[in-house]
Amino acid sequence: MDALWQMLINVLIFVALAIPGYILVKTKILNTSESGALSKLLTYVGMPFLILSSTLGIKFERSFIVTAIVSAIACIILTVIIFFITYLITTKQDDNKKRGMMRFAMTFSNNGFLGIPLAMAVFGATHIIVSIVIVLNILNNVMIFTLGIYLISGDKNQISLKKAFLNPVLIAFILGLILNLIGIKNIVPQISTFSEHLKNLVTPISMIILGIKLADVPLKSLFVSKSGYYVSAIKLIAVPILAVGVGFLLKIAFGLSDTIVVGFFIGFAMPTAGLSTTFADHYNGDTNNSVIYTLGSTILSVITIPILYFLLNLIVAI
Repeated sequence: MDALWQMLINVLIFVALAIPGYILVKTKILNTSESGALSKLLTYVGMPFLILSSTLGIKFERSFIVTAIVSAIACIILTVIIFFITYLITTKQDDNKKRGMMRFAMTFSNNGFLGIPLAMAVFGATHIIVSIVIVLNILNNVMIFTLGIYLISGDKNQISLKKAFLNPVLIAFILGLILNLIGIKNIVPQISTFSEHLKNLVTPISMIILGIKLADVPLKSLFVSKSGYYVSAIKLIAVPILAVGVGFLLKIAFGLSDTIVVGFFIGFAMPTAGLSTTFADHYNGDTNNSVIYTLGSTILSVITIPILYFLLNLIVAI
């Protein structure tokens, strides 16, 4: 029960951080449109420094390098598999925009704003599980800007390889690797302190943004959408179970520890990626359902993540 309680407390704390944003909008101190500035702060400052700070702490031992490479390749393959599975399980949906949004919501996780901070809160910033989730998040970002954009826009021409490989998260990771290899922490230790301060923006700001968006949506719509429950069931239950299965295969095939299993669980058990609403606005996608799927899966994840993590702890030793 300790594992269930630990994860439940952390998830509840994360969700509680959305309350200020919700209150600020309901009391008309903030407008929902003002969340855009916070989103940019998160995307171009908070997340890059979270990745940079974490990457500076990586120890380049053989076990980590093998785990990172295996995780990256497996993440790409698993995401492509999920991409095609969602095609098969949404064939009855006639509305192409809604179908694309459903597939996006089932496929892509909110690793950056929830997965990495949650892994840090539970295991500590230097744990290898955090490094695995970071690797998964980077690949997740690259594929969001390719497969994700295609799902929402329905147009292959909208895919941007430039944005996929020049996004702030990937740049921060590469920069962090370079600075780590040259031993910058020993030369200029203040860089780590500077990064630590800015990385702390991620969790509170991401959840405040969620609260702001939640305040602008009729709560009833989150609980009466049949497709919302269907999407959440696939995203929060089926996909994590599949990811855990892949984690076990990797563990057996490459002689890795249980950390690979837990890393894949966290990487794929998070609710729908917040970029769904941003992309829906930009690429003329299904904006209404993007909000329902993102917020709905986030609320339901308060239940699913702790319970699945508890069940996972019955069979792995972390």
